[in-house]
Amino acid sequence: MTKENKKKNEFADYLFNQFVKAERRDKQDWSLNYWNVLTQYAEIGLSDEEQSEERLYVFKLDIIIREAMSGWNTHLLILRGKEAEQDYRERMKKYEERLRAIGHDEATIKQMLDYKIKLNYGTD
Repeated sequence: MTKENKKKNEFADYLFNQFVKAERRDKQDWSLNYWNVLTQYAEIGLSDEEQSEERLYVFKLDIIIREAMSGWNTHLLILRGKEAEQDYRERMKKYEERLRAIGHDEATIKQMLDYKIKLNYGTD
């Protein structure tokens, strides 16, 4: 995604991230509001023809939410945009600390971290 596209998608990322955070806090009433605003944003706020790329991005986020909702896995969604990097570092650090506290050796910790990265964030 280019820098220009990231800038255009900031509001959609913000709404998606607020949805994810509310789900993680078990605040479904709030999360549903953010999801509703996200879908309305695609339909009303991005109705111009030149905004089709942004609208497709929002539809992609909507599909991600729908799939997570159907499997009751919304709390597992990962943040998008600027907030994603900080959230990633914090979660990986906590995970590594938990593995060390359990008593895993360095090789096992590295293997488990690699597996978690592939599972949650893909290979790219």
